[in-house]
Amino acid sequence: MSAVEILVKPLMRHRVSELVALEHAATDFPWTLKMYEDSLDADYWGGVLCRGQQLLGAAVVSSGAGESHLLNMFIAIEQQGQGLGRLLLTTACQHARHVDAAKMFLEVRVGNGRAITLYESVGFRQIGVRKDYYPGLLGREDAVCMALNLMQAGV
Repeated sequence: MSAVEILVKPLMRHRVSELVALEHAATDFPWTLKMYEDSLDADYWGGVLCRGQQLLGAAVVSSGAGESHLLNMFIAIEQQGQGLGRLLLTTACQHARHVDAAKMFLEVRVGNGRAITLYESVGFRQIGVRKDYYPGLLGREDAVCMALNLMQAGV
Protein backbone atom coordinates (compact mmCIF):
# COMPACT_ATOMS: atom_id res chain seq x y z
CA MET A 1 0.00 0.00 0.00
CA SER A 2 1.45 3.40 -0.98
CA ALA A 3 1.29 6.54 1.14
CA VAL A 4 -1.17 9.21 0.05
CA GLU A 5 0.58 12.48 -0.70
CA ILE A 6 -0.32 15.60 1.30
CA LEU A 7 -1.05 18.55 -0.98
CA VAL A 8 -2.29 22.12 -0.72
CA LYS A 9 -5.21 22.56 -3.11
CA PRO A 10 -7.38 25.59 -3.88
CA LEU A 11 -10.29 26.15 -1.51
CA MET A 12 -13.46 25.29 -3.40
CA ARG A 13 -16.90 26.54 -2.38
CA HIS A 14 -18.39 23.02 -2.21
CA ARG A 15 -15.92 22.09 0.58
CA VAL A 16 -16.53 25.13 2.81
CA SER A 17 -19.15 23.46 5.05
CA GLU A 18 -16.82 20.53 5.68
CA LEU A 19 -13.98 22.96 6.38
CA VAL A 20 -16.06 24.92 8.89
CA ALA A 21 -16.92 21.72 10.78
CA LEU A 22 -13.24 20.76 10.89
CA GLU A 23 -12.23 24.19 12.22
CA HIS A 24 -14.98 24.09 14.88
CA ALA A 25 -13.29 21.01 16.34
CA ALA A 26 -9.84 22.66 16.24
CA THR A 27 -10.48 26.08 17.79
CA ASP A 28 -12.77 27.87 20.20
CA PHE A 29 -13.39 30.76 17.79
CA PRO A 30 -13.56 29.36 14.25
CA TRP A 31 -14.42 31.21 11.09
CA THR A 32 -18.04 31.01 9.99
CA LEU A 33 -19.39 29.73 6.69
CA LYS A 34 -20.07 33.34 5.68
CA MET A 35 -16.49 34.41 6.43
CA TYR A 36 -15.14 31.73 4.09
CA GLU A 37 -17.74 32.50 1.43
CA ASP A 38 -17.01 36.25 1.65
CA SER A 39 -13.29 35.51 1.23
CA LEU A 40 -13.96 33.47 -1.88
CA ASP A 41 -16.26 36.20 -3.24
CA ALA A 42 -13.46 38.75 -2.68
CA ASP A 43 -11.04 36.52 -4.65
CA TYR A 44 -8.77 35.95 -1.66
CA TRP A 45 -6.42 33.00 -1.95
CA GLY A 46 -7.66 29.99 -0.04
CA GLY A 47 -5.64 26.83 0.30
CA VAL A 48 -6.76 23.57 1.85
CA LEU A 49 -4.33 20.95 3.05
CA CYS A 50 -5.47 17.51 1.87
CA ARG A 51 -4.44 13.89 2.17
CA GLY A 52 -6.37 12.42 -0.71
CA GLN A 53 -9.90 13.78 -0.18
CA GLN A 54 -9.41 14.24 3.59
CA LEU A 55 -9.19 17.88 4.68
CA LEU A 56 -6.40 18.55 7.19
CA GLY A 57 -6.45 22.35 7.45
CA ALA A 58 -6.76 25.61 5.58
CA ALA A 59 -5.35 29.09 5.13
CA VAL A 60 -6.81 32.29 3.67
CA VAL A 61 -4.68 35.19 2.39
CA SER A 62 -5.70 38.61 1.11
CA SER A 63 -3.28 40.46 -1.16
CA GLY A 64 -3.03 43.93 -2.62
CA ALA A 65 -0.81 46.99 -2.88
CA GLY A 66 2.36 44.92 -2.62
CA GLU A 67 1.50 43.14 0.61
CA SER A 68 -0.41 40.11 1.83
CA HIS A 69 -2.25 39.33 5.05
CA LEU A 70 -2.70 35.85 6.50
CA LEU A 71 -6.31 36.14 7.61
CA ASN A 72 -6.87 32.64 8.92
CA MET A 73 -4.97 29.39 9.25
CA PHE A 74 -5.68 26.19 11.15
CA ILE A 75 -4.77 22.53 11.20
CA ALA A 76 -7.22 19.82 12.29
CA ILE A 77 -6.75 19.07 15.98
CA GLU A 78 -5.72 15.43 15.45
CA GLN A 79 -3.19 16.44 12.76
CA GLN A 80 -1.34 19.10 14.76
CA GLY A 81 2.32 18.68 15.65
CA GLN A 82 3.28 16.91 12.41
CA GLY A 83 4.72 19.83 10.43
CA LEU A 84 1.52 20.42 8.46
CA GLY A 85 1.17 24.00 9.71
CA ARG A 86 4.64 24.77 8.35
CA LEU A 87 3.71 23.29 4.97
CA LEU A 88 0.52 25.33 4.80
CA LEU A 89 2.25 28.52 5.97
CA THR A 90 5.10 28.22 3.48
CA THR A 91 2.60 27.61 0.68
CA ALA A 92 0.68 30.75 1.71
CA CYS A 93 3.95 32.74 1.69
CA GLN A 94 4.85 31.34 -1.73
CA HIS A 95 1.45 32.45 -3.02
CA ALA A 96 2.06 35.94 -1.60
CA ARG A 97 5.40 36.12 -3.40
CA HIS A 98 3.73 34.93 -6.60
CA VAL A 99 1.36 37.93 -6.49
CA ASP A 100 4.33 40.26 -5.89
CA ALA A 101 3.76 40.92 -2.21
CA ALA A 102 6.87 42.21 -0.46
CA LYS A 103 5.54 41.59 3.05
CA MET A 104 3.14 39.25 4.78
CA PHE A 105 1.29 40.37 7.90
CA LEU A 106 -0.77 38.46 10.48
CA GLU A 107 -2.32 38.68 13.92
CA VAL A 108 -2.21 35.78 16.35
CA ARG A 109 -3.66 35.33 19.83
CA VAL A 110 -1.05 36.22 22.45
CA GLY A 111 -1.86 32.91 24.17
CA ASN A 112 -1.21 30.80 21.06
CA GLY A 113 2.44 30.08 21.77
CA ARG A 114 2.58 27.15 19.37
CA ALA A 115 1.53 29.32 16.42
CA ILE A 116 3.84 32.17 17.45
CA THR A 117 6.76 29.73 17.55
CA LEU A 118 5.87 28.46 14.07
CA TYR A 119 5.62 31.99 12.66
CA GLU A 120 8.91 33.03 14.23
CA SER A 121 10.63 29.91 12.90
CA VAL A 122 9.96 31.00 9.30
CA GLY A 123 11.03 34.59 9.95
CA PHE A 124 7.96 36.49 11.16
CA ARG A 125 8.78 39.15 13.74
CA GLN A 126 6.52 40.95 16.19
CA ILE A 127 5.71 44.50 15.11
CA GLY A 128 3.05 45.35 17.68
CA VAL A 129 0.18 44.27 19.90
CA ARG A 130 -3.53 44.93 19.44
CA LYS A 131 -5.13 45.15 22.88
CA ASP A 132 -8.34 43.17 23.40
CA TYR A 133 -8.45 42.23 19.71
CA TYR A 134 -9.92 38.72 19.95
CA PRO A 135 -12.92 37.38 21.85
CA GLY A 136 -11.83 34.94 24.56
CA LEU A 137 -13.40 32.41 26.85
CA LEU A 138 -12.61 34.63 29.86
CA GLY A 139 -12.88 38.08 28.23
CA ARG A 140 -10.91 39.68 25.42
CA GLU A 141 -7.44 38.56 24.34
CA ASP A 142 -4.60 40.61 22.84
CA ALA A 143 -3.25 39.92 19.36
CA VAL A 144 0.43 39.83 18.52
CA CYS A 145 0.94 41.59 15.17
CA MET A 146 3.68 40.03 13.07
CA ALA A 147 5.32 40.71 9.71
CA LEU A 148 7.58 38.81 7.35
CA ASN A 149 9.76 40.40 4.68
CA LEU A 150 9.07 38.01 1.79
CA MET A 151 12.04 39.30 -0.19
CA GLN A 152 14.47 38.15 2.51
CA ALA A 153 12.65 35.12 3.90
CA GLY A 154 13.71 31.60 3.01
CA VAL A 155 10.16 30.27 2.74
